[in-house]
Amino acid sequence: MKMSEPLTGLDDLTPDEFLRQLAALREQQDQLDQLVRAHLAYAREFAGPRPYTLASLASAAGLSISGVRTAYSSADCAVVARSLGRPPRGQS
Repeated sequence: MKMSEPLTGLDDLTPDEFLRQLAALREQQDQLDQLVRAHLAYAREFAGPRPYTLASLASAAGLSISGVRTAYSSADCAVVARSLGRPPRGQS
């Protein structure tokens, strides 16, 4: 989808409709950000026998190497662990 396509109808929205649409987009963005963090946590802490490299993850995620290191938290790891039903690699 081109960026201009979703913008063509903005003039026709009421202020409340516009704000609802904007809030919905923010919610989608938050969900995608959470998924990216979970994927990074999986790749670094759960994938085995070795984690994905920081460089490959940085390239795929559009982050710097240091950005990958700090992109996910222990809470993100806990979500992945619950989802997989197993602890991170090396914590069995």
